[in-house]
Amino acid sequence: MLIQPAAGGLGTILVQLAVAAGARVIGAARGAEKLALVKELGADVAIDYSSPDWIEQVGAVDIAFDGVGGAPGRAAFGAVRTGGVYSIHGDASSSADFTTEEQATERGVTMRGIEQLSTFHPDQRRRIEHLFELTAAGRIRPVIGRTYPLDQAADAHRAKEAREVVGKILLLP
Repeated sequence: MLIQPAAGGLGTILVQLAVAAGARVIGAARGAEKLALVKELGADVAIDYSSPDWIEQVGAVDIAFDGVGGAPGRAAFGAVRTGGVYSIHGDASSSADFTTEEQATERGVTMRGIEQLSTFHPDQRRRIEHLFELTAAGRIRPVIGRTYPLDQAADAHRAKEAREVVGKILLLP
């Protein structure tokens, strides 16, 4: 399973959930600090997706969670095996170049979007209870990278856009 960016707010949770589920996790991020965090969270492999040959290091995967988009997103999509799942949940690259459902269908890949996360699932209550159990047991934890007072929300947005923060940014009243 490929998760990118694995050191962002959602990526850090996805890595921990995948590890807790027993998946082989490849976490992609940029920079030594972020890659170290990805390994600390339990990923089997941490790869810098700004390296030219990063996707060759990934190889083929059954599932790719992509919050980067752009060229790294296209590369992640290309790594998904026929019959696999490509889930796009963001566009940190700020690129307008997206993989289309038609491309996914041509390759036999199921494409999912973040909007489908809120769709009711028959086991939703059990799944939420399981998340609480994992959290209580210390198997997943939020990674708070930085906090800002609410009156510095613009600074928080700039830090997020500049991709300076590992994990989540919190605004405090």
